[in-house]
Amino acid sequence: MKKFNLTKVLSISALALLFGFACTDLTEKLPSELTDDSFFQTEEEFIAALGDAYTVLGAWQNHGGLFALNEVSTDAVAIPVKGADWDDGGIWVDAHRHTINSEHGPTNGSWNFLFSGVSNTNRLISQFQTAVENGSADPALAEEFIGELRAMRAFYYYFLLDNFGNVPIIDDFINTPAQPANNPDFQAGRNQVFEFVESELLATADLISDDPRASYGRFHKYAAHFLLAKLYMNAEVYTGTARWADAETQLDIIIDSGLFSLTDNFFANFATANSSSPETIFAIPYDSVFLPGFNMHHMTLHYGHQRTFNFQDQPWNGYTTLQAFYESFEEDDVRREGFLIGPQFDASGNPLIDNEIAEGHELVLTKEIQSIRMDTPLSRQMGARFAKFEYAPGSSPDLDNDFPVFRHGDVILMKAEAMWRQGNGGEMYFNMIRDRAGVSPITLNGPNLLAERGRELYTEIWRRQDLIRFDGNQGGVTAFNDPWWEKDVSPSFRNVFPIPFNQIQANPNLTQNPGY
Repeated sequence: MKKFNLTKVLSISALALLFGFACTDLTEKLPSELTDDSFFQTEEEFIAALGDAYTVLGAWQNHGGLFALNEVSTDAVAIPVKGADWDDGGIWVDAHRHTINSEHGPTNGSWNFLFSGVSNTNRLISQFQTAVENGSADPALAEEFIGELRAMRAFYYYFLLDNFGNVPIIDDFINTPAQPANNPDFQAGRNQVFEFVESELLATADLISDDPRASYGRFHKYAAHFLLAKLYMNAEVYTGTARWADAETQLDIIIDSGLFSLTDNFFANFATANSSSPETIFAIPYDSVFLPGFNMHHMTLHYGHQRTFNFQDQPWNGYTTLQAFYESFEEDDVRREGFLIGPQFDASGNPLIDNEIAEGHELVLTKEIQSIRMDTPLSRQMGARFAKFEYAPGSSPDLDNDFPVFRHGDVILMKAEAMWRQGNGGEMYFNMIRDRAGVSPITLNGPNLLAERGRELYTEIWRRQDLIRFDGNQGGVTAFNDPWWEKDVSPSFRNVFPIPFNQIQANPNLTQNPGY
């Protein structure tokens, strides 16, 4: 089933990845080969044309963009400077400490990535609509695919809403100003983006496929309901008005469908061959040939781990977890096994040696990290490394694991939280997740819920959002603004990122977010 319905799509569209994600002009019109009036005659032809809506997602989980920005700005992930390694002009120290400015490169990369998705979906919607209008495509056949594209556009806009707040709404590929404006009032603009995402998902959820297996790797009905649930779970952050009951309604649609369930083995969701997991709702079907870009192994592992896994290329020795986050896992929590710590060995079981520290020095990863800026040889082995996803021996720089963007484990935790927020319990759902992890039930409250979401969903891009949704208790307005490790209390305007300087320079109609 792996790559089903997207294999042909991705093989047709893989070359699109070579052109990158530059999107300074938000109405950029990309050329297409799929404009022949006779093309959109069959379901297969529509599916083949969908590729550009999804190949953008090759940049979802890689270094320097949205994933990195959302993870490194949290209490779970850091990229400490290790002597001459990983200084990078201080961009990752700034991301972790919440001190970035509008010239921060990964922020600009995230903006470009998301608006590339908007541009591609808008172009395809326009092509499909034109085919219907000129009589070359069956309107009934086109409706589902246009609905799917609108839902995917809402997906990209959801993450623009979450990360940047107030952005231009572009829903017409042809009749859009070259330099579209966002709302001069931040909150009014953010409300408009929220309403756009909501209306698009509500309008399309029943138009698109209700078979998540046949539509694997593509947006379908239950992915739309999941995204609506996320929208409503964070509605109070986005708009100032809580929508917990609405979130629960969307979650119940997914739960009551009976189509998804928790896997017995937590790590089966992240295996190399994970496309059959009953827990996955929407995944990016990464493939080292057809959809490259998943390089978590290179991002986190020590240089010496090339000999552990016989990788084709050497890892970068970058991303680590923080000591306090690692210690938040109980010792018998199976999810703790998703970290590499302690003595490390090669594929034959021999100790790995790091001669850069000292001749014959054995590689022992420590949970302690001396500082976010370190100038000692031992810094090379500080910090537990992420191994939640399986790293297949012999892998190229691109893994073949699918990335579960929407997962049923998250549905269960959101259900528990939505009930708890309304004073309706939720303990049963909360402790379902802990039971699968092999740990005992605990009291359902705000701190425990936030911590459990961290343990369940680390490196799945939700931690920043979760920290913002929960109240701070150490001096910050929210948990995201609280201090941790070497981060001070941060002001609440940091809960969205700045509109990148490059974008405002190219489009003076954009109004910068408050505080930047």
